[in-house]
Amino acid sequence: MNKIAVVVVLSVLLLVNGFGGTTSSTAWADASEVKVVLNGQVLKSDQYSAYPNGSTVMLPLREASSVLKYQTTYQKSTDTITLSGVKQKIEYKVGNDYITINDKEKRDFKDNVVFRKEHLYVPLSFFTSAGLVTSYNAEANLVEVYAPEVTASVIAGLLSTGQFQELENRFFSDEMKRSLSTTGLQKYWADFTARAGTYHGIKSTESIQKEDQMSIQCVLGFAVTDASLEFVLNKSGKIVELKGNLPSI
Repeated sequence: MNKIAVVVVLSVLLLVNGFGGTTSSTAWADASEVKVVLNGQVLKSDQYSAYPNGSTVMLPLREASSVLKYQTTYQKSTDTITLSGVKQKIEYKVGNDYITINDKEKRDFKDNVVFRKEHLYVPLSFFTSAGLVTSYNAEANLVEVYAPEVTASVIAGLLSTGQFQELENRFFSDEMKRSLSTTGLQKYWADFTARAGTYHGIKSTESIQKEDQMSIQCVLGFAVTDASLEFVLNKSGKIVELKGNLPSI
């Protein structure tokens, strides 16, 4: 198993076992500081801990990026921050209203970064702009950031194991709950498996970000045939649309 696959598997296990899109508001009831979960791993609280700032949270960039498997550099002469990962390079010049992905794609980022205690902090929206799935529960003092492929694996895992209520509780937006009941979701998945066979796992994942939404498109492997599954997330990391497609069998 390669390094990327190991990271995804461990992250999925952590997410399935307690950290998800709708963690209970009482989970951190006795904690005054903001708790940050990155791909299932809790960011250590120290002198550079995250802190609330109005309606968002400021995260220590180097520490958070390290957990997310990015190497962070700051070029003081050009005021440029670079995050280098296995599949992605993120670059931001302080003062610009965009970040650059892989040296070519520009994405809006209009919030301010902060130097505090000679340490660089970025708002949660920085990671949202970079294409990660983010959420902030102010009542629970909880921030969560996940790679799209981790989110996709968890959602597919909940579907394949029949945890439809859990999927709704953790990932469905209010509008999605109104449009698709857990009974409907169960039937939806049953129709898939009746035609495609036993679910074997995700073969590939691709994410596309458009304004305040992210589309995650997956190819799912089944015993009989592959199938595509797409879910659209809002800026809070909740599903607002779910679409599946089976080829003719």
